[in-house]
Amino acid sequence: MIMGLRKVGWVGALAALVGVLVGYGGALHPAGDSLAVFRVPLAGLAGLMLVLLRRPRRRVLLGLAVVVLALVPRFWAQVSGVGIGSVAATALAAGQAPGQLTGQAAERAVLTIYQKNLLFNRPDPKPLVADIRARSPDIVTLQEVDGRNRAVLEALQQDFPYQQYCDYRAVGGTAVLSRWPAVPGSALCAYGLSALQVETPGGPVWAVALHLRWPWPYGQAEQLDGLEPVLRTLSGPKVIGGDFNSVAWSHAVTRVARASGTRRVGREAVSFALPYGGFGVGIDHVLASGAQSGTIQILERLGSDHRGVLARVSVTP
Repeated sequence: MIMGLRKVGWVGALAALVGVLVGYGGALHPAGDSLAVFRVPLAGLAGLMLVLLRRPRRRVLLGLAVVVLALVPRFWAQVSGVGIGSVAATALAAGQAPGQLTGQAAERAVLTIYQKNLLFNRPDPKPLVADIRARSPDIVTLQEVDGRNRAVLEALQQDFPYQQYCDYRAVGGTAVLSRWPAVPGSALCAYGLSALQVETPGGPVWAVALHLRWPWPYGQAEQLDGLEPVLRTLSGPKVIGGDFNSVAWSHAVTRVARASGTRRVGREAVSFALPYGGFGVGIDHVLASGAQSGTIQILERLGSDHRGVLARVSVTP
């Protein structure tokens, strides 16, 4: 009986470890990014089983070492404000080594971005509108904007007169709102992206709202294939707020960072609870050009299934 349970334990621990390792393969297949979302609970499950097994000691220690290594990207994202891989990708996009990013001496525009997935069937939008007004951001990026919650855009028209809405999927489109004037002819829609170049006090900045599909098997990789060339055409500094449906250490976030020449702002933080089990994941992100420093604040849900993200960042013109 004990031997049978031990075998079950080893099989369960091995399956969880395989899931963790496959989660690093997002660059090879988008299924890796799907499993990357569950990296922390899978590593925790594997670690628990290995601790309970205890023997043979070498196998247990090897398995626990894999678990610890699996959690390094999560820890790095917590303390550094950018997922492993994104720093290097952003530096390569800018033609620099990662270490050179901190040495730039350039005028900076300090921006506040309010990022929010509205939820397509959200109830009364008034609490959200009041919260946005109270926090007085410079740019607002929204997802799942549809006929039932378009009132949010209308209610904020006076505060944010420069708006770009793009229809996308049945759950609603994306929208970017700015208190600063838009550059004429800059409005853009593409593959779940809304973009508007705005004249900030520090110079023109692209404001981008993005909604990525869920990774495999829901077509996120194909969506990114279309988005990358578009992001590369946006010349100049950028801020991107979005529901990425991917965690900070995913290949999807790295692809967006590489194509746009941006990096993720602030620490990795929980913005969404998965439907089954309620495990919290960070899938709402803000990225910015030259974002060597910046902070994020996780806000209340206010009728949505996503928490808002308030980012403050210095953007290099």
